[in-house]
Amino acid sequence: MIGLARRRLIDIHADHCAYLLFDRLDAAPAVAHGVFTRQGGFSGPPFNGLNCSVSVGDTVEAVQRNRQVIVGEIGLPLVSVRIEHGNTVTVVERAHPDEPVDDVRARLRATTADAMVTRERGLGLFLAFADCAPILLYDPRHQVVALAHGGWRGAAGAIGPHTLRVMRERFETRADEVIVGIGPAIEACCYEARAEMRARFAAAESVARDTVVFAERVGEDGASHLFLDVTHSNERQLLAAGVRANHLEVAGYCTGCTGAHLFYSHRMEPAVDGRFGVVMGLQ
Repeated sequence: MIGLARRRLIDIHADHCAYLLFDRLDAAPAVAHGVFTRQGGFSGPPFNGLNCSVSVGDTVEAVQRNRQVIVGEIGLPLVSVRIEHGNTVTVVERAHPDEPVDDVRARLRATTADAMVTRERGLGLFLAFADCAPILLYDPRHQVVALAHGGWRGAAGAIGPHTLRVMRERFETRADEVIVGIGPAIEACCYEARAEMRARFAAAESVARDTVVFAERVGEDGASHLFLDVTHSNERQLLAAGVRANHLEVAGYCTGCTGAHLFYSHRMEPAVDGRFGVVMGLQ
């Protein structure tokens, strides 16, 4: 597992949060990032923590307070899009150099995508997750960052390679120079692959079809079952797209089991169903 020893958990209970940093990204002075856990926060039952989504039944007030905790820790205002569970990538740019963040945020509110790319400074790209893989990318040569939502549909659509392609086409990014962190996601120990998943990957473009990680196990019923590894499917796609292995770090938590006390899991906790927040930006 690439980069497992290099991620760090920063525990700041006094500020109502705990979050992961990737060492390579943290070493870049221009980058501000964080993979926030469910710990701390102001959400009440059943979320009981730092839930970052208003679409799961939590109160707007609690989610706003939780996001402000993240803003206070990262030091950047947050901008986001609506997840569409596909492979659409949007470039986040100010309409003019002095455009207020509120105007950028308002424009993005009507945008659906699964990845954001920017070289604008002073903006925190923000998405919320529960089992899907957060993918944080940084091009140090051209000072470009990206944040992608790599769920099973995103992996089937090669969201990581698609994000790299947009970075290359818009900003001349080279994949072999990009630094990547893959955050906590559900792995093959916990995620049985439905027929829809298998069919989607079988029909996918080669970078997705040839890199998907399935594990076969015999279940309690004595039959063979296929399980999907979201984390390592995205990892293999990024490596196939040209990211260097020593530039890629993996958080090392399965949201379904090893990270259950730290991260929300849509698959394993449908009655809770919160979302943990991830931020990627340029100072």
